[in-house]
Amino acid sequence: MTVHTFVRSETGRGWTLRCDLCEHTFDAAAAKRAEAVDFARTNGWIVGEVTWCPMCAATHTTRRTA
Repeated sequence: MTVHTFVRSETGRGWTLRCDLCEHTFDAAAAKRAEAVDFARTNGWIVGEVTWCPMCAATHTTRRTA
């Protein structure tokens, strides 16, 4: 499992986050990595021991509770 799959963008003006399950990406225009994590979480991403986009997080949660 990946912890905080954030990489500095090629332009150096932000961060890119990649989902561990489906490879969707999220670009965060933030100077600091911690700000990018907060921004991603605000937009529905799960960032921690695993990194999931909102759709994968919703699917996983639905399967666990059904």
